[in-house]
Amino acid sequence: MPNLSKPVVGAAMLGAAAGAHYLNKKRNEDPTRKPWDANTDYQMHYDFIVLGGGTAGCVLASRLAEDPKINVLVLEAGYSDNFSASMRPAMISSLWFTDVSWNLTSVPQVHAYGRVMNQPRGKLLGGSSSINAMMYHRGPASDYDEWGTLGNEGWSYKECLYYFKKSEGFNDPNLPVGHPQGPLTNRIRKPQYEEFEPEYHGTDGPWQITYHHLWGASEGFIRGNIAAGVPFNKDFNGSSTLGTNRVQTFIQRDAIRSSAARAYLGPDRLLKDGKPRTDRGNIRIVYGAHIVRILVQNSRGTKVAIGAEFLDANHQMHRVMAVKEVLLSAGTFGSPHILLASGIGPSPHPTIPHVHTLPGVGMNLADHLGVPINFRCPPTAQIFGARHFYDIPKVLLEYGFKGTGPLSSQGCEAVCFVRLEDIAPEFVAREKANGTWRDRASGPMSPHAEVLFAPAYVRHHMKERKPDGAKYYSLIGLLLNPISSGTVKISDVKDGKIETLIDPNFFEDAFDTRVMVEIMRFIRRVGEKMRLDPACGGIEYNPGVKNVPSDDDAKLQEYVKMHSSVYYHPTSTCRMGPASDLLAVVDARLNVYGVERLRVVDASIMPKIPAAHTCAPTIMIAEKAADMIKEDWAEETSRVGDVPVQSKL
Repeated sequence: MPNLSKPVVGAAMLGAAAGAHYLNKKRNEDPTRKPWDANTDYQMHYDFIVLGGGTAGCVLASRLAEDPKINVLVLEAGYSDNFSASMRPAMISSLWFTDVSWNLTSVPQVHAYGRVMNQPRGKLLGGSSSINAMMYHRGPASDYDEWGTLGNEGWSYKECLYYFKKSEGFNDPNLPVGHPQGPLTNRIRKPQYEEFEPEYHGTDGPWQITYHHLWGASEGFIRGNIAAGVPFNKDFNGSSTLGTNRVQTFIQRDAIRSSAARAYLGPDRLLKDGKPRTDRGNIRIVYGAHIVRILVQNSRGTKVAIGAEFLDANHQMHRVMAVKEVLLSAGTFGSPHILLASGIGPSPHPTIPHVHTLPGVGMNLADHLGVPINFRCPPTAQIFGARHFYDIPKVLLEYGFKGTGPLSSQGCEAVCFVRLEDIAPEFVAREKANGTWRDRASGPMSPHAEVLFAPAYVRHHMKERKPDGAKYYSLIGLLLNPISSGTVKISDVKDGKIETLIDPNFFEDAFDTRVMVEIMRFIRRVGEKMRLDPACGGIEYNPGVKNVPSDDDAKLQEYVKMHSSVYYHPTSTCRMGPASDLLAVVDARLNVYGVERLRVVDASIMPKIPAAHTCAPTIMIAEKAADMIKEDWAEETSRVGDVPVQSKL
């Protein structure tokens, strides 16, 4: 047998892995998921049209189709998330600036030196749940109680908890491999970081929540926080969200991403013996469908949403009608864009017919900004490191056959949630004495800041490469309760296109800048504790204490404004609120004010950004919305004469 070099063996194994993935993909192709087919699709009637097959849209379609009499049409601009980079947790950063992202950017930020900031959002089935970091975190109970006190009946934490649990298929880490609700991988257990409060978790939901990989340096981050005075929290999704620990993740038991598409529209839920289940309604998912506008009919003074227009994959215009409702689930940027493009917004648009005045559309935009500090560490640090080409097959085999190794890491494995009075008491006292204290937290158990541990060099969505071949890790401080808020608007129609104009208005309120400076100071204290930990050992590299001293407020503020990035949690541009709230877009049942049979169901309806990673709250919102829609139509019956005729333009 000839001697084969490591590179040759590596190339052969990579080719075999790619071939196996291709065959598996072909085997799982679903004929109900494809671009628009005018010959067949116009023959169907659709009870509900879901505009956007993202995180919320997948949940809505799946839950509404639990009624076998229901037909659901999902219009999705992207395509399937059934490909390696989305499925393998560690490959998240390879997705952000590709054709599976909308590649949106902000307008120049006036209060951040005119910077244009990237706004990665998923453009594929599953939306951002198919490209993000898979961190499962709901946020504090008081955030949802505050939603209720703002006039949104039915949205207290107790009422939301039911839907958090309904969605969740929590895998008890204490169960043995092979148990129906236990792990399917031979991962290394870390029981000291895997305690949980079972009364806060559901085990029968479709969305799998698990523990998988944990770098040694992630453990060092937890130890560093404890040494800095941050308490250990055994379950961020339990009775309190404050403290430090590893995060729970939405990764399947077999170490594949549990996106909303995979969890709610996967073959195990929709098919039986390879064929559509007869006990469920029909879901038609149209890929490559770019929504142009919602169709609104004015009948005797009542405005009613009756359907939508969209461009198919061949840029042909089509019109589809909904028997019951149009459900807008295009996300915090997409939903206000579509409403505005449909003539529903604050004021008449110069190039779009005005349909309905709704002042709050596109207002109240909020997001979590994060400021990074990078640490250069010794080769012994237990984090992602440079690998040779011939090492790749080993990593692939470890992941493919065991579900373990670096590819099973979703990156930010450990975090802490803290309050300012605990990490910066002098700052809080000074702000209060000056009369400049601004507390947006919902209560005494709601955190002001989060620090993420990333076992890699992370700056500006990883577009800035590390300077050399050394190992680096990053601590990223997130501002969870921003005062500043922004807008989403649209441009004039030009060459048949409308641009989304995103202005988060970051740092408009100087208090936000001062808080992020305090978060930086706290990160440095944690970093010093981690420097002494044998699993970490990092020394601050960027910005460096000499370049940006901790006692120099001006330089710290400059660094914050120059190097902060968004952390993918935009919310509130179609805010939920009572009729007395002049900027509310939807009511407590998510109906759009002034337009019947139209709802918005996604993160844009959040009355206020939660101190949370927003994927879990978005899925909760969609679960609750599906039940409300079913309730509202329980007394209705579909009659043949009510079915609108589809029309081709």
